[in-house]
Amino acid sequence: MPDGRGGTQAPHVNVTVFARGLLKHLYTRVYFEGEPANARDVVLALVPVERRGTLLARPLAGRSDEWCVEIRLQGEAETVFFDV
Repeated sequence: MPDGRGGTQAPHVNVTVFARGLLKHLYTRVYFEGEPANARDVVLALVPVERRGTLLARPLAGRSDEWCVEIRLQGEAETVFFDV
């Protein structure tokens, strides 16, 4: 997918979270662990290295077609959310 700057974005899924108790929608992205294009993604590069893991889906053990992602709204491993 073009990134608008002549490059490409890594494969990802845009996610919007809206739940009881949230006054505003939360926006994030889910990237895929081990994807080589992650290293060149301009949006992922905006996230501090130590927080990027909160945006990564990981393959389920023994399954090549199923991935697991945890979205955490608060706490130590809170998912990175974006202002859009």
